[in-house]
Amino acid sequence: MADQAANVTITIDGVKLSVPKDTLLVEAAKTIGNEIPVYCYHTKLGPAGLCRICLVEIEGTPKLQIGCNTRVSDGMVVHTRSPRVNDGRRAVLEFFLLNHPLDCPICDKGGECDLQDFSMAYGQGQSRLADPKASKPKAVDLGPTIVLDEERCIVCQRCVRFDDIITGEKSLVVKGRGHRDIIATAADEPYHSNYSGNVTELCPVGALTSKTYRFRSRPWDLQRTRTTCTQCSVGCQMHVDVREGRILRTMSVPADERISEGWLCDRGRYNIGFYDDTRRLNAPIYKEDGAWVQVTWQDAIERWAQAIKEALAAAGPQAIGVLGGGRLLNEEAHALQHLFRRLGVGNLDWRGGRQRQATPGADAGSPADLEDAQAIVVLGQSPAETAPILDLRIRKAVMHRGAACIAIATLDPAPPYSCQTVASVREAIGALPESAQRIAIVWDGVDAAAARELVAALQGRAALKTFIAGEQPNARGAEAVGMHPALGPGFTFLSSSGRDFAGMIDDARAGKLHVLCILGANPALHFPDGEAIREALARTPFVVSTELFPTQTAEAANLLLPVAAPFEKSGTTMNVAGDLLPVNAARKAPENSHSDLEIIAGLAQALDVEMPSIDEVHERVIDCAAAPREFSLGDERLCGAHAAAKPPSDELRVAVQSRIFAGGGTVAHDPWIEELRPLPEAAVSPAVAQRLEIATGDCIDLQGGSHTMHDLLVEVRPSLPDGVVAIIDGLPDDPANGFGEDSTVSVVNVRRSRELAGAAS
Repeated sequence: MADQAANVTITIDGVKLSVPKDTLLVEAAKTIGNEIPVYCYHTKLGPAGLCRICLVEIEGTPKLQIGCNTRVSDGMVVHTRSPRVNDGRRAVLEFFLLNHPLDCPICDKGGECDLQDFSMAYGQGQSRLADPKASKPKAVDLGPTIVLDEERCIVCQRCVRFDDIITGEKSLVVKGRGHRDIIATAADEPYHSNYSGNVTELCPVGALTSKTYRFRSRPWDLQRTRTTCTQCSVGCQMHVDVREGRILRTMSVPADERISEGWLCDRGRYNIGFYDDTRRLNAPIYKEDGAWVQVTWQDAIERWAQAIKEALAAAGPQAIGVLGGGRLLNEEAHALQHLFRRLGVGNLDWRGGRQRQATPGADAGSPADLEDAQAIVVLGQSPAETAPILDLRIRKAVMHRGAACIAIATLDPAPPYSCQTVASVREAIGALPESAQRIAIVWDGVDAAAARELVAALQGRAALKTFIAGEQPNARGAEAVGMHPALGPGFTFLSSSGRDFAGMIDDARAGKLHVLCILGANPALHFPDGEAIREALARTPFVVSTELFPTQTAEAANLLLPVAAPFEKSGTTMNVAGDLLPVNAARKAPENSHSDLEIIAGLAQALDVEMPSIDEVHERVIDCAAAPREFSLGDERLCGAHAAAKPPSDELRVAVQSRIFAGGGTVAHDPWIEELRPLPEAAVSPAVAQRLEIATGDCIDLQGGSHTMHDLLVEVRPSLPDGVVAIIDGLPDDPANGFGEDSTVSVVNVRRSRELAGAAS
């Protein structure tokens, strides 16, 4: 009854309807399938009242009103298609088109352009302008991802408002006055944002265009597939557009409210150029006498199966290790653990990097829970780099709903919203508002002891929702289906555990591991102790890797198998909230590549191991996803009991930070996003910078033990704790794991920024 009382009755184009009080007219009209034309208005951005194309006629009101900024009232009678409305929209369009260029035949927005569509519906067909059109710059380089055509811009300000309201970064502004208005950056610097591609979709005309898609196709030539992004753990729904077998672009799914709210991060949007890169592996290869030779698929599978049989006969199942990383789909990870457990192998893991846990317990939250939280505690890496679209929910909660944000031991730059940085869990607990009854924890899955301490301190104090936004996209799915030494499928704890990946590395270095199978992972670049992983790979007699490119791990293997990429295979993935999401093939895999599932099936056949059918595997995956979880953040049964060693306080300790465009696989082999890859950097606190007499822009080397990292750009970052130097994980030319875990380093060979500028000039 309360809901009904909050509604009002209105009439739109002769249709009587009941809608909630204060609903915008433009939204009320949608309920009867009537789309009022808009340019500046967007559902996620709210009313702006700038463009006036949404004019409507309201009985009893002498002048036409704008539908985007007018709220309904009881008894209102509205006409959205009357002659007066059409005349008003025609006049508005005439002004928009006065100086608009006539380049529809070459405009990338052709076929998807609201200005084009509304001109056909309401325009007058010819211009009355007697003077020459005003000209503005064309093909302006706005940043690494976007080209701006200022002549086409109608200054609707959707892009500016997105950058203000949604991301809070406030990089884009309007400069000039009147017909000289242009979109520009506030500081006249290139537009850098992890979300920049969204403004090209928001743009209702062809002003903001994507560099990777520009002049490549028309929309009617594209074949569209809806699938799930697998670049991180959020699981955003997306459209993949293919022309003649080539992936040309990805687009958001506006209806994906529950997960992405219709946004995409730039990695999910732009990291697609690798699909047709010439460096991609195109045949199985085997290393003989230090040289790679091409072999057939049958020969490759037989060699792999023979190595497994010999290892089982010589030393038993403990001589075999399997790493099935978070790049595998659920069906692939399930089949992988099933096959090797049938062989008695218990050394199974998905954790080839720093992350220790992927699945929260029963208090796991959904993205919408972040928005409703009164306080958000971020432990470890910020999701801004590991799960960017999830971070937009945090921004929304803090900027628009008044949530408090506290970051513990963060390495990241200050976010564009209010967030208090503290050094310990104890400080975070003390900083939480007493009134906060709904608290969300966002953990990167690394420091298990801190996670346990945080949950223990907050349980009983408030309603908790927990999230693990880690370094691998489908880590939660891998954990759910049993790709873990302590877990069977469905989070069942085993009576006896195998070795985790760190234990496998120890065994390999001791000569106890005969076969190491690595699928969907690159531990040579991401495992914390680089020296240990390189020695382990070198000392293991048979290492097989399934890969797209010759990564650091692949180059150290004996057998290398080319696999299908995410948009070339079908199955499911599990996101940060535990949703089971479909992955649909948008194009065929290259002729000589197979999915990991097909490869696992071939290996099972060679080993005479009976496997469940694909339908049975899928049913088991569904059961695993729904299984109860009787553990919490940092559970020692999942994470292990080992604690990181703490170096002396007066030493400079290496800390590793994530960047979404760092990595040695698809990012490193994608020419489309070369400008987005980060440069090697070393970030330090102001106190450390003062002690070492270095400043932002300087260039240094870091030396620790026998390893030296060269040519690191210095950034002085106030959020960093003293005694730490933060370097970027996953840069192939400067691997962060070269120093090993919790190493201490010295700063050597300082080059001042002014000296570098002088040398360049």
